[in-house]
Amino acid sequence: MIVVATTLVVGVWRSGLSHSLRDQLLSLTPKRGVDLALRVGIGVAVLSVALAGLRRLAPSAYGRIAGATQSLRIPRPTPLVALTAIVSAAAGIRILLARFETEPRVFGDEIIYTDLAKNIARHGLPFLHGKFEIGYSVLYPLFISPAYRLASDGAAAFTAVKTLDAVVMALTAIPTYALARRVLSQGWSLGVAALVVLEPWLAYASLAMTEALFLPAFTAFALALALMLERPTVRRQLLVLIALTLLVGIRPQALVFAGSIVLAVAVKGLLARSAHAAAREHRIVLGGLAVGTLAVLFALAAGVSVPAGSAGSLLTLRYDPVDLAKWALWNLAVYELALGVVALAAFPLALRGLLRRSASDRERSVGITSLALTVALVASVTVLSSSQFGLGILHERNLFYATPLVLVCLAHWLACGLQRPKLLAVAVALAAVAVPAALPSHLVRITNNVDSPTAAWFTQLEQQTSWGIKEATIGIAAVGAGAFLLARRPLVPILAVVLAFGILAAPLDYSGALTPQEDRELSWVDRALPGRATASLVHVGYSRPDQPCAKAADTDQRTLAVLTEFFNARVDRVYHMAEEIPDGVPSPLLSVASGGIVQEKGRRFAPHYVVLDSRQPIVGRRLARFDLDRLGPGWLGGASLSLWRVHRPLGFLTHAQPLPPRADGQQC
Repeated sequence: MIVVATTLVVGVWRSGLSHSLRDQLLSLTPKRGVDLALRVGIGVAVLSVALAGLRRLAPSAYGRIAGATQSLRIPRPTPLVALTAIVSAAAGIRILLARFETEPRVFGDEIIYTDLAKNIARHGLPFLHGKFEIGYSVLYPLFISPAYRLASDGAAAFTAVKTLDAVVMALTAIPTYALARRVLSQGWSLGVAALVVLEPWLAYASLAMTEALFLPAFTAFALALALMLERPTVRRQLLVLIALTLLVGIRPQALVFAGSIVLAVAVKGLLARSAHAAAREHRIVLGGLAVGTLAVLFALAAGVSVPAGSAGSLLTLRYDPVDLAKWALWNLAVYELALGVVALAAFPLALRGLLRRSASDRERSVGITSLALTVALVASVTVLSSSQFGLGILHERNLFYATPLVLVCLAHWLACGLQRPKLLAVAVALAAVAVPAALPSHLVRITNNVDSPTAAWFTQLEQQTSWGIKEATIGIAAVGAGAFLLARRPLVPILAVVLAFGILAAPLDYSGALTPQEDRELSWVDRALPGRATASLVHVGYSRPDQPCAKAADTDQRTLAVLTEFFNARVDRVYHMAEEIPDGVPSPLLSVASGGIVQEKGRRFAPHYVVLDSRQPIVGRRLARFDLDRLGPGWLGGASLSLWRVHRPLGFLTHAQPLPPRADGQQC
């Protein structure tokens, strides 16, 4: 049903709806978004005051209005129908918007995952630039590999990848609904599921990165953990171990959630005042984690590579506790603002209600799960940001996975009557303002719209208004804190989340300079190769620095090399000579021996087909040539690559003397 419904939504592409939808969203600039939020807030306040006055001055009229409102019966769809509609609408809209995002934006992540997917599709194994690689991700490249196996070329494969990403991210609504149903009614649970697919981070579906698959998998893992804590049967404990293994297969950094499982069991034992009993009940999952840890240690001792990504390097660094505290607060600040302030402010109060002594087993299991996993996410983001790998910017991109948990807890707090112990509520409200107030403005400005869409939004707001970033963050946080303290009904907190998500998501734009037609043009190698053949890309790195056009020529040549690698499904290996290809991924070095024979580590290099600088003739037959200026007058550097069938081994012939400064053979 979901596939059919999504297909119907996507079918309106030809009607021009996608262009209209994108234009309407982009028109909601940060300045207009703030104006909209102010109007909605004032409208809600006026309506609340009017109704309160009517209730005091004309109680009979107020009673008639309230009775008429309650008598309205809105038909409620079944959960299956509602979830199908939610997932299909979210996936369809995201697919419509993704057609404008036509090029990779995150180097080398997108190159890494697509190269791994190509090699899985063509060779059945995850090779990256000719090297077996499982340290980045195993399951995400496997997930998108059918696109590179079945699509006609790399451009079509990239479109298919974005479609797969959009659908799988929208599917997050299903485990979110199942988790919410542990503690909420059907109506509340469907509302939470709808909010989850409204979040601005669904824009990551336009990027060939692990975020798309990790979000639903993480939410499913949270559901499995809650089920196990509620009733730790053998099956449920094994399910948690399997879910954790899948998470690590998608992103090795998910190893941190092994600690979450231990923390969750410890908190359960603490609340039950019997840590020994909790450990005994969960001995299978704890034993499985112990065995896995020992296996990793033995593998490392034996020199065997394990999938740890950058996590292994992060564990070997030394950290300043003050830096850790600062980065934790700064990342929480942007995440709080992205959620509309109220949702994160209510999180500790919601946990208090879920973990109270009189709470049911279901409530406690959801509360413990939310606490343990959120702590792990904050800790991992803090460590990343504090390290050299964090690049000194915010990492909202690594924290947004907590959103389904935060929204479930918010809904439970709202459904239970917005309980706020006075002193605790005031302390939380003050913290909700103080944390964003501590956020350095320069840190917001230097963070890009991928790592933190919220930071980019505030930077745009500063450019469009007279407000500084500091004033804007404090002002919005203060309004949110006030709403948290004064709200008497669920409407205001829900509106805060909806407005925050909508206002952040609308102007978030990952579109590139290329058009879909230009993407197809760049798939020139796939069209020229015969049969199922694959080609190796050799970045020669020729340059004429003595020529006035050298900088533009070299830049365009590097750009063409990267785009050719990305947009061709059958360019499966990359090598370099004078310089690395600037795709963010190391590649093997080639050299030229006597007689022009190309070598790799002293051995003759003998690919069947090769793509390289058009200035370099080889012993073989030229099959195709692509000049970058074919895409239009915006590319003036003369970049050019040629596809050759090699008379093996690869042998270079003498190129033109002197070497032309442009790869197309033209002079400056």
